[in-house]
Amino acid sequence: MDIVSRKAILRDLLAEYRAHKEEAEREADRVRARIAEEVPVYADLSGAISGILLETSRRALEDPPNAQQIAQEGRQRVLRLQKEAEGALAAAGYSPEALRPRYHCPVCKDTGFVGSPVHEYCACIKVALMRRLYDAANIGDETFENFDLRIFSDVPEEKTGKSQRQTMAAYRSYCEAYADAFPDVRRRNLLLTGPTGLGKTYLLNCISARLLDRGKAVLRLTAYRMLDAMRRYHRGQDDGGLELMTTAEVLVIDDLGTEPMLENITIEYLFTLLNERRANRLPTLVATNLTPRELQARYTERIFSRLMDRSETQVLLFFGEDVRLHDETRGRPERGG
Repeated sequence: MDIVSRKAILRDLLAEYRAHKEEAEREADRVRARIAEEVPVYADLSGAISGILLETSRRALEDPPNAQQIAQEGRQRVLRLQKEAEGALAAAGYSPEALRPRYHCPVCKDTGFVGSPVHEYCACIKVALMRRLYDAANIGDETFENFDLRIFSDVPEEKTGKSQRQTMAAYRSYCEAYADAFPDVRRRNLLLTGPTGLGKTYLLNCISARLLDRGKAVLRLTAYRMLDAMRRYHRGQDDGGLELMTTAEVLVIDDLGTEPMLENITIEYLFTLLNERRANRLPTLVATNLTPRELQARYTERIFSRLMDRSETQVLLFFGEDVRLHDETRGRPERGG
């Protein structure tokens, strides 16, 4: 899924939101009409309120010097009648909530936007966008619940005395605890580094799935897609991909180090991306097949220092055999690194 297709996804989401809003308001109109038939006094009071509003507007237009006083008097009359109307509804067994549209999101009222006078996307639509981008990435069932430790070797490593299975059990527990506690975590960034086929991508997907289930806005993409968005921005073809990466509540980058090194793009924009997210305390989760020394050589000290800052980043070093070389009938922990 290309990150730059977000415009099409946003367009579809906003269309769905408009449909939700219109249907909620139509249903509220039907409810009001039914209640008006059942409770005639409520209908009479509602009509009187509408009359006062029209009268107040007319008088304010005809007498501009006294418009503020006229409006205040109108509001007081409306409030009195509204209290009477609420009393009539209560006597008939209805609450004021029965008259209001039932929006999917009470914050933006299914508009998708919040804020005045400057509008910005509501948190609900940000989460919906991230989820659709995630679903389009075809992650499948890569979750903590489906993580199978049996595919990892249980033979102790000579250097550490621990088996690959023991290490992966510890990493799975750490990553699950991170996803469950987020954003209240000690180190907000994660760097998963080690050879291909050891479970890094799978764990990133597990974290992403759990965070999305908790309503967090997660943007997951490969390093190649990240670079493509940067390249488009550099060429003036951007449609919001770079901004989306910079501002995502959680950014997940897989396979860092496999993307091309484009002059004036890769290093410059990656540094800007990491720096902006660091300045705004936004977590970035990265998986790479490169060793720390290779990361430093490829991306320069400035980027390396941000990726490996132990005060903000938990580094998980992966080792062992490529599990994809094992018997696949027992399952496979990841499709990539």
